Amino acid sequence: MTAIIPFSPIGIIVLSVFVIGLLMIIFEVQLAMDKFKPALMMMSSVAIIGIYYWFSGDDPERFKPLIAMQAATKESLFGLIAFMAFMWMIVEILNERNVFNAMNQALINRGLGGRGLFWVMGLLSAMLSPFISSLTTTMIFGKAISNVSANPRYTHLVLCNTIISSNSGVWFIGTSTSLMVILAHKVTMTDLLMLFPAAIFGWLLSALVLDQFYLKKLDLNTVLKANTAQETLKAGGLGLTLVCAFAIIGAVILNMGLHVDIEFALGSGLGLVVMYIWFLKTKWCNIDIDLDVQLQKGEWSTLMYYIGIITGMAALNHVGWLSYVRELYGVLEPTWVNFILGMVSSCIDNNLLEAAAIMANPPLDINQWMLNALMVGIGGSLTVVGSSAGVMAMSIDKSYTFATHLRFLPAVLANFLGSFGLWYLQFEILHWV
Repeated sequence: MTAIIPFSPIGIIVLSVFVIGLLMIIFEVQLAMDKFKPALMMMSSVAIIGIYYWFSGDDPERFKPLIAMQAATKESLFGLIAFMAFMWMIVEILNERNVFNAMNQALINRGLGGRGLFWVMGLLSAMLSPFISSLTTTMIFGKAISNVSANPRYTHLVLCNTIISSNSGVWFIGTSTSLMVILAHKVTMTDLLMLFPAAIFGWLLSALVLDQFYLKKLDLNTVLKANTAQETLKAGGLGLTLVCAFAIIGAVILNMGLHVDIEFALGSGLGLVVMYIWFLKTKWCNIDIDLDVQLQKGEWSTLMYYIGIITGMAALNHVGWLSYVRELYGVLEPTWVNFILGMVSSCIDNNLLEAAAIMANPPLDINQWMLNALMVGIGGSLTVVGSSAGVMAMSIDKSYTFATHLRFLPAVLANFLGSFGLWYLQFEILHWV
């Protein structure tokens, strides 16, 4: 059967559905519409392709390409959705025991002051985000700084620092871009660990710029509130934290050592966590934890968003549009194509771009796939709307806007260019892999 070409009528229709959905996602705030709705609309492209095959003749084999495309899409979606759902469940369980609020309270009680809190929150964001996602990390520390800051300019500084440091978690499984390249078997977790120097260097460089050119202009003696409400761990919180940490670390070891897919490994770890919760609720401990409530707190709208955009991207690939992305890698050096994709991710959702790159499947080596994950992952920090961490920051503090984020452009560029520069030094000049 003749393959569908991009500029055919069906190719144009599929592209139009995708572009309309993408525009609605970009302007979700102005439309007062959650982005998962236009993302789900993109799935109609599959039905449109099915109608095309129906009218294309009477060959009983004509639906085979569509069936194969759907099977491949479902396979890639399962790993991503399962992993994200399992991880969110663990985070919500810890949140219910007040683990993160207690951690933030401990930081405040240390009397760090404005500058100390800025650096410690940034460092903790950079260390936690590779394991609990950039979105969750921004939510934890964004809410914390909003509760204790007495100066909006200081709040904005810390939020910017948190967005950048959270997105630096691309060196492990902290961003959806790094997770997607792992699940697509382009790189392994061990490979991604080699991005640690570049990702952390970029954040450190941006934090130094924020400190020297912005933080120094504030009166740091007045940026924090005098009194804040005390937050403590709920019963069983410490033990549950250790079990969750063991589950996550164990999942990583299973994946790296025994080649158990990360979604199955993490699901096994979550099984251990819920069994421990059952033990806490028995007569021996008698600690009340409502697991059903935590199940209902999953970010289901976000999961539906991923399902929609990846299916829409698969339809776009099926009719040939992503072949141009593959050709772009042939025209330009892969290094500079990845750099450009990182810049583009500042205004187009990085999940869309990563899905496009993976489905286009250009012939890249491991180093270039790592650069792709790095650039698309941290590129979202260039504008506040370019990543889930930035969108979360805007939802926490309504005064943190696109224009506010642009005031910190020197720091944001230092992060992007610094990470790219160190990657280039490490992989292209020193060949340190």
